[in-house]
Amino acid sequence: MRTLFFSAAVAIAATTAASSPAGAGLVTIGNSTARDCYEAAVARSADRNSFYHCDIALDQEALSRKDKAATLVNRGALYLRGHNYRSAGRDFNAALRTDSTNAEAWLNLAIISLQQGGSSDAMPMIEKSLTLNTVRQALAYYSRAIANERMGRVRAAYDDLQRAHSLAPDWREPTEDLKRYQVRRR
Repeated sequence: MRTLFFSAAVAIAATTAASSPAGAGLVTIGNSTARDCYEAAVARSADRNSFYHCDIALDQEALSRKDKAATLVNRGALYLRGHNYRSAGRDFNAALRTDSTNAEAWLNLAIISLQQGGSSDAMPMIEKSLTLNTVRQALAYYSRAIANERMGRVRAAYDDLQRAHSLAPDWREPTEDLKRYQVRRR
């Protein structure tokens, strides 16, 4: 039988990595301010010009329902990058009112919840993002690992960290967090 042990320096280091937004919604094709907003979210460029492009796209472009939701996620990711959780949450919730199947909006809402200490609140949002096949699978599993660890579900946290690591082997945080665990045979 194997038993899992881990070191206690958990929440602070893990929460820092989970504060990275799930990133851009979806690509908007063509030359448009919605495309510029998407590119700013991908580049993590949360300057005034980036917000301007997102605002113009949302206010003046004839976006499809999915593109509007994606643009809201992109602007929300920019707000989240600047730790403006209220505005980010407002955009992610607006994206979900526009398109409830937007996995990145669900994942970003979960990240906000984790940042504010809501592990049990974040869990259903993470699950929803995984069910909807988020493009940031590794981040979703990593976020779920943080939530599981905070709730005392050590084995589940370890399994999620391994999954995040296998999906993104070059991502430093899951790799480092896995080093805190030891699997021992009894």
